[in-house]
Amino acid sequence: SSSRIIEANRQHFNEGQHIFREGETGDSAFIVLDGTIAIYRLTEEGEQVLATLAKGAMFGEMALIDGDTRMASAKAVDRAAVLLVVSRAMFQKKMDGLDPFTRGLIKILTDNVRDAQK
Repeated sequence: SSSRIIEANRQHFNEGQHIFREGETGDSAFIVLDGTIAIYRLTEEGEQVLATLAKGAMFGEMALIDGDTRMASAKAVDRAAVLLVVSRAMFQKKMDGLDPFTRGLIKILTDNVRDAQK
């Protein structure tokens, strides 16, 4: 059943534990089930927090859309977090189900976000 699949793809992260780091290759995206995730980049001044994500938020999907490396780091903050892991295969299956216009639009938006970060 689908609930068993979701259960099997849950991961727990302790406070301060990294989910991934900037520059790494990404093979999965994540949905926050519980806890808070900080998305940040390291600068000369230290950690620059780009976003703080709570329950229901998805992150890490950019690397699955365009195959490029992680644009930022992600770690659990404030307390432990529970994440639903979305594999590349699962994500690709969802993308393949989209019409060509929507797939193209997602690719354009992804390219725009990456370009803005350079």
